[in-house]
Amino acid sequence: AGEDGVDAEALIIRFGDVDVRYAEPFDRVTYRELFERALGFPMNDTDRVLAEAKSRGFKTTSEDGGALDPLLVVNELFEEVAEASIDPGRPTWIMDYPAALSPLTKPSASDPTVAERADLFIGHMEIGPHYTELNDPDLQAEKFREQLAGLDDEETTFRNFDRDFIEALKTGMPPAGGMGMGIDRLTMLMTGQRTIRDVVLFPMMRPLEGRSDGATATPAETAGGQGDAE
Repeated sequence: AGEDGVDAEALIIRFGDVDVRYAEPFDRVTYRELFERALGFPMNDTDRVLAEAKSRGFKTTSEDGGALDPLLVVNELFEEVAEASIDPGRPTWIMDYPAALSPLTKPSASDPTVAERADLFIGHMEIGPHYTELNDPDLQAEKFREQLAGLDDEETTFRNFDRDFIEALKTGMPPAGGMGMGIDRLTMLMTGQRTIRDVVLFPMMRPLEGRSDGATATPAETAGGQGDAE
């Protein structure tokens, strides 16, 4: 990349100390493959999964002392170890997430244990999660009833039985899919900014100019400063 961190011909843009190579074909790897490549053993080897998690200080029991579902432990290792092993300079799609971790996602027709879900990672950041919506009311009802031991309150919210939602699906829902592009993170990549606050148009708080202690301005102080400027 040139002095400005951009090589237009090769489509290389510097992000921090990483040159992201956008001209190369984006890499593709399945959840299962990436886990095994990063950890050195398959994700269905429960004994090794639990042993590895304990050796890294990861939680294997819930707050009430019960054992976590092994798949939740697998996902903890995946997010902390496998995702970190991705080449930050090569945009990478992770595909075929476990269906049990994706209760609102349509399972694959060829392998119901995996979901039609993928995610794009660039520079060690999640950029574009997307998936096919589950529109089968009977299967969605089954997913709502499915419980994984040790789910936190946020995850449990998505697994409560929503009768109104099931009734709406029975009325009819066409095939659909969604993608949640992280615009703030995409802007970070394009502008080489490592801090998301530097690209948010309307941050909640900004440091006061000229403040000697480096503290962050309170909303009242910020409002007062804006009023003074006016």
